[in-house]
Amino acid sequence: MSVFVKQDNQWVIRKDLNDGGSINDYLQALGYDHNQFYSYTDYHLTYDDETRNDNIFSVCLKVMTEEIICVIANKGRVILTDEDVHQYMKNFDFNSQYSLYTLESDLKSAIVERNYTIKFVADALGLPYSPDDNVLHSDKYKYNFFFERGILTGYETADGYNREAHELRENSPGFFELIEKHARSYHGTNENDVVKEINIQAKAYENLPGGVRNEYFYDFQNADKSFNMAMLLVTKYQDSQYELCLNYEDCKCVCHHELVFDGESMKGLDRILKYKYRSYILSFDDKRRFLSCTNGWQDDFEGNEGVVENLENNVKKIIIQLTGGVATLTFLKRVLVNRMANTEETYGLTAEGDFINVYNLETRENLYQFENHLISRIIGRKLVAAMFQNINLDDIENPKVDLYIAFPGEQ
Repeated sequence: MSVFVKQDNQWVIRKDLNDGGSINDYLQALGYDHNQFYSYTDYHLTYDDETRNDNIFSVCLKVMTEEIICVIANKGRVILTDEDVHQYMKNFDFNSQYSLYTLESDLKSAIVERNYTIKFVADALGLPYSPDDNVLHSDKYKYNFFFERGILTGYETADGYNREAHELRENSPGFFELIEKHARSYHGTNENDVVKEINIQAKAYENLPGGVRNEYFYDFQNADKSFNMAMLLVTKYQDSQYELCLNYEDCKCVCHHELVFDGESMKGLDRILKYKYRSYILSFDDKRRFLSCTNGWQDDFEGNEGVVENLENNVKKIIIQLTGGVATLTFLKRVLVNRMANTEETYGLTAEGDFINVYNLETRENLYQFENHLISRIIGRKLVAAMFQNINLDDIENPKVDLYIAFPGEQ
């Protein structure tokens, strides 16, 4: 590789850096740690003609800026001009190449490694400073940077929004506005709680598997067409990798009036507080720290067998055979389809791979097969819940259905 740096307004080769090594090695030799630069590669220009041996490989820039530190090219290149660099950088977009996510990653690393001096940060941001300053404010990023003895020790957004909220507002302003409107409808002029809810939802949105294509996304739509993505993560995933770390106050902030006290219990010597959110039960310890979430439907049907009388005006009898799982009124209503309504036969549902099988419980004959991801939900990896669409019980005349729900592995 040939490493070019700017000297006296010209690009010259650093001959001491042409003996191989990684980009990190080159930049280290130029005085930059791994978290003090970022690189840009135009893959179309670099790799389109692999027969050439003088292509530019990458351009390295100083963090938080568009200042070029060096240009790395294949070893066949011996001359580099400003026009060459300009042509290579013509598709470069600073905001997409150096996002707020990248900034925060660099800042977190710098705090741990203590390698951002106040001079380094001030120079990068073009800010005046004194070596004795403890705080720098950047209008460019809307961040405050904190220093002790000239070393970066912390940072915060100046407007209270977290990095995820800033990026959401920048990249999806309409979606951000929808979240903000929903937050203000409940919190009113309490700006701290409005910002808090937006921050929680923005972080949840960034961590949501599949984004808006998540299979549960529209199950958590609010009446005003916004979405409670935080509770989607809490109820459906409960995984520490998402780092929401919600407590009761956080859940109350995003759930509004939908979070309702549902009693308490004891687990050994520990008091467990329970709150209901829609069909879910959230458990907190006596310090209001989140413990777990279960499907509240198990309070309606739990055990080996349950019988529900007059579920709807036209539903006479439904028998639910359970093997330690849970069932729901919503689920039962959805599986009463016309093709099953006017018959005395009894049906069962089983899951096989990516499909749901509907079968005659007496003859075990398979009658229908549907794609799992279109019409099913697996709750706790036990209950198979069919998601038949557009079913109106009022359209079903006097159904008499003995409906059995068979669990995976049931004999």
